[in-house]
Amino acid sequence: MPADSGRAAALQPRAGGLDQVNAVSPLDLSGATVYVAPLEIDYRSSASQGKQPLGFSNRTLDADARARLQETMAQAFAERFLSARGGRLVSDARAADYTLHLRLEKFYLPAPLEQTTHLREVFSESSAYGTLSGTLSDARGSVVLQFRDRREFGEDFPSLGPGRLQRFSPPSFWADMRMDLRRAFGSLHKSVH
Repeated sequence: MPADSGRAAALQPRAGGLDQVNAVSPLDLSGATVYVAPLEIDYRSSASQGKQPLGFSNRTLDADARARLQETMAQAFAERFLSARGGRLVSDARAADYTLHLRLEKFYLPAPLEQTTHLREVFSESSAYGTLSGTLSDARGSVVLQFRDRREFGEDFPSLGPGRLQRFSPPSFWADMRMDLRRAFGSLHKSVH
C-alpha cells in the first residue's frame, strides 16, 4: 500500500534490460491495487512510412483490436511485474492505490490486422514496432515509476533467427505482442527488484 509521507520520494535511475527505468526506492506494492488507464497510441506518421502498397494504407488499430491490446498489456504487467510484488489489478480507478498509464509512441504495423480480400502477403522482420512507455502514479498523483523502451515486437523470432523475414498475420502479431510484452515487464521487474 502507498506510504503516507509528507513529500514525494525522488525517482532514481535503475539499470536493466529496458532503455530507461526510474523508480522510487523502495517501490513497495505489497497489497496494492493498480488501475490500468486506457492505452494511448501515437502512430508513426505516413510520411515516415515510405510508399504504401495499394490497399495497405490504413494501419491503425480499430476499437476491438485496441481493447484487445489493452487487455494483453494489462495481463502481461500483472503476471510479470505486479503479482511478483504482491499487488493486483482493479477495474475501477476510484478503488485503486495506483494508476498505470501506458503509451505506444511512433507505433507502426506492417499491414492491417483486419481480414482483407487481397491476395497479397506482407513479409517483415517484426510484427510491429514502436516505443513502449509507462508511468505509475499513486492516488495523490505522485509518480513512483517511469519506464521507456524501443521495441520491435516479434523481432528475431526464435525459429527464424536475426534479420530474417516472416509472413505478417494477425495470429503472429498477437502471439508476438504477448511474448514481447511479458519479456518487457519481466525486465522491468528485474530493474526495480
